[in-house]
Amino acid sequence: MKNSILIIFFFFAHLLLLSAQAGHATITKPNIVLILIDDSGLMDLGAFGGEARTPNIDRLAAGGLMFTNMHASPVCAPSRAMLMTGTDSHLAGVANLPEFLSEEYQSKPGYAGVLNDRVQTIATRLKEAQYNTYMTGKWHLGHDEKTLPSKRGFDRTFILGGSGASNYDSHGYLPMKPIAHWYADGKEVELPEDFYSSKTYIDKTIEFHEAEQQKNNPFFAYIAFQAIHAPIQAPKEFVDHYKETYKAGWNKLRQQRFEKAKQLGFLPASAQFSDVFPQFKKWEELSEKEQEFHSTNMAVTAGMLEAMDYHIGRYIAYLTQKGMMENTIFIVTSDNGPDGADYTQGLIWAKRNGYHTEFEKHGGKGFFGFIGPEFANAVSAPFSYFKYYTGEGGIRVPLIMSGKNIPKNQRTNTFCFFTDIAPTVYDLVGLSTAAKEGYAPITGKSMLPHINNDSIPVYKANEGIGLEAAASAAYFLNGFKIVKNNIPLGDTEWHLYNLQDDPSEMNDLAQKEPERLQKMLAAYEAYAKNVGVQDMPEGYSAQGTVAKKSYTKMLMQALPYLLALLIGVFAVVFWLKRRKRNNNQA
Repeated sequence: MKNSILIIFFFFAHLLLLSAQAGHATITKPNIVLILIDDSGLMDLGAFGGEARTPNIDRLAAGGLMFTNMHASPVCAPSRAMLMTGTDSHLAGVANLPEFLSEEYQSKPGYAGVLNDRVQTIATRLKEAQYNTYMTGKWHLGHDEKTLPSKRGFDRTFILGGSGASNYDSHGYLPMKPIAHWYADGKEVELPEDFYSSKTYIDKTIEFHEAEQQKNNPFFAYIAFQAIHAPIQAPKEFVDHYKETYKAGWNKLRQQRFEKAKQLGFLPASAQFSDVFPQFKKWEELSEKEQEFHSTNMAVTAGMLEAMDYHIGRYIAYLTQKGMMENTIFIVTSDNGPDGADYTQGLIWAKRNGYHTEFEKHGGKGFFGFIGPEFANAVSAPFSYFKYYTGEGGIRVPLIMSGKNIPKNQRTNTFCFFTDIAPTVYDLVGLSTAAKEGYAPITGKSMLPHINNDSIPVYKANEGIGLEAAASAAYFLNGFKIVKNNIPLGDTEWHLYNLQDDPSEMNDLAQKEPERLQKMLAAYEAYAKNVGVQDMPEGYSAQGTVAKKSYTKMLMQALPYLLALLIGVFAVVFWLKRRKRNNNQA
């Protein structure tokens, strides 16, 4: 009897121990919150020296690790594909944006513009570890029944399917995409009446938490903000205090950011200031009204960042209140540098479709804001170029990692790449950082060894990284970079830079170091062949292709009115001739 009691006691003790161990394993797996900003340069956020008030993100930075040498694609969808999969964008099926391609190129392997079945998303992998998975915001990796995030590992979703839209309603932002489409859990839905993108994405994320039945599971929340993609819009209360901030113009802002970058140690003391593109407008030659137009757009941009940060603060407060913040790791980054597209020619279309550019209504519903190439060049300082180009200004983006077991109040300048984020997440939660059998390889590397010991670089001296999108390209090796920027601002030629000494890409070493150039060119060609880079036709321009498609769409939309006008003119001419003939006969 006594032995039986002991056996029963040890049996239940063993069960309790197993239960405690299982519970402990669940608790110690960190929650992951991945925040993606749209079109934000390295120095936009307050923690990185920007003008916008971002106190919540700044606190995450102060309580974590800031990366100042993270690189993304120069355009958004390829970056998002690499972020979600850890795999080169060509292998993942999103080598370029469909908006930037003809139908001929969209049919080529890797260029369909949607995630293919050769890759798994972070959400799919984390489901293996019993994570609850949520997504809100811009997806832009497919919008049919097979490619929405609800089919790629996410339990709950509220997403924008396309590349951009109004932040207040379902208006699109391009003539070829006049209506935007949102999806909830795989089905197209109408927007709530009080919709503002940054607010609603946080509202929905909190709703997912509240409705969750498996509350003891760790969670992965991917929040992909529309801030600060065009059209730039923000509630007026976030904009007003920036009205004077940018009135000195883009050259002044470039200089201020360059000097700030040196103060913060983002640049070596010897770094030079990148040149202004000669075809750009000069601030002092603009009219007062034109200056007000551009400075207002920048004020709204800063306000949109502040509004996003405010709502991130609401989410942090919720997690804190629910006791989840302590076990949560935040990852904050951007998909590419600032958008330098000039939407001026599209303003006629925009105003006919419910938008305005009135100063007294700056920022709010209906405002069509964009910063344009000159301010984009200033915002990307201290680097060269901006979105669409593989100069550092187009691809070097902020990264913050903050939370459980992440070093606090530290900064690193180690080179890293967007494909490194997914394997880092896997490493943090105890999953394999390699792709599962039958899938395309994970081309990124876990940053966790570097996070735990900053003397260990993410990439060793002999490990190179290739990059190509929209006919701009780059290859990184041992602190050096070869880069080719496409038209209209680039010359399509290869240049060589030492990024450690010259991150502004001012001193081309191609003639001085031809052997290094050839070695890196050969490495790039091997990369391009391996992932399936397709050469674009001569004269190709991403922005030019979008403009051509937009003008074609506007022409098709106007065609019935033009035909009606033409018929009316012929009718009037015919009537006048007939009247004249009748008068002559009389």
